[in-house]
Amino acid sequence: MARTLASIVQIASCEPIPDTDRLSVATMDGKGWKVVVARDEFKKGDWAVYFEIDSFLDPNDERYAFLKERCLRKFVSKSGQVLREGIKIKTIKLRGVISQGLLMPLKNFPEITDLIVWDNTLEEDMITYPEGEYNPAIGMDVSQILHVEHYDEVKEQLQPACGGNPISADAMGKFPSEYIPKTDEERCQNLSEYWEMYKDMDWEVTSKDDGSSVTMFYSKTIDQENPFGVCSRNLRLKPIDSRGNIPLAYKMAEKYGVEQKFREYSEKTGHEIAVQGELLGPGIQKDRDKYLEHEWHVFKIWDITEQKFLLPSVRRNLCNELGFQHVELVNPSLKVFTEYPTCDELLKFAEGKTARGNEREGVVFKSNTDPSLSFKAVSNRYLLKQDD
Repeated sequence: MARTLASIVQIASCEPIPDTDRLSVATMDGKGWKVVVARDEFKKGDWAVYFEIDSFLDPNDERYAFLKERCLRKFVSKSGQVLREGIKIKTIKLRGVISQGLLMPLKNFPEITDLIVWDNTLEEDMITYPEGEYNPAIGMDVSQILHVEHYDEVKEQLQPACGGNPISADAMGKFPSEYIPKTDEERCQNLSEYWEMYKDMDWEVTSKDDGSSVTMFYSKTIDQENPFGVCSRNLRLKPIDSRGNIPLAYKMAEKYGVEQKFREYSEKTGHEIAVQGELLGPGIQKDRDKYLEHEWHVFKIWDITEQKFLLPSVRRNLCNELGFQHVELVNPSLKVFTEYPTCDELLKFAEGKTARGNEREGVVFKSNTDPSLSFKAVSNRYLLKQDD
């Protein structure tokens, strides 16, 4: 499921920031994000478009011109050619207040409002489309309409041409997402309803490794002729690149004996699996946790045959059985929403150190009873230190 980078929201509050006459901090109904905005730009109940952090915006759109000086990012090839540029939305701090995302008035986007036929007989938060179908506007995903891309996906596509990407490889095809979910977790700021819905649920807590996602699978269902596959976040990779080299992700498969172990597991159990993990080490995400050699840490296992994730305890046991390294376990059992009753408290908990003593990216929560439920809390302290 694609991440909602831009959506229609309604302002919940807009409070002045002390000791400044020009800035306020806005919140949105149903979301835990806070955004610094110009004083008097919004009031409670106003409609707006919210762009999440990691949104990559068109630099030629004049509506975003005020962001170009601080937020323009360029992808430059090894020969010096500018391949792409765009405006990246990131976490910043203004006047001591953390601001995450961009809020702009809905009226600034006629390509959205022109699609909507407002019906005064309906409640204010309802819209009707020309086809006559009624839908609530709050939360409407407008990423495609506004051509908003995910910065990390653009980066993954372009980095091989820019150099400095040790996991780059030639693509065999797209990620087999019809059989295996892509590796992405929703942020806690978008899950306000979870505090009530899952207040009694028990969760596994793991550290969020700061690396690159690699999925490995063995499945004749997916590919009868080549059942073993290695994937980046969006692509299935070839085992040999155009220069005759073995890509790093495949070297990790060799290091851990993944193909043989998957094949034996499938023959023994009758189940095909995909194991998803974080590739870490020199040259990857600036190796912020200071690894001396490359490692692959498992964070999820998907049963392709049953089309479901393994429960956390089952995953950890299988990692031990297969000899795979697991992501750092912070707490095997935590009633998250009882222990941390607000989003701000949960985000504070996400701050901390890894087992290696470095700043961690955050934490990931997976239900101990429902394998379909998981989400993440990314450390604001970590985000403020990033320059990319």
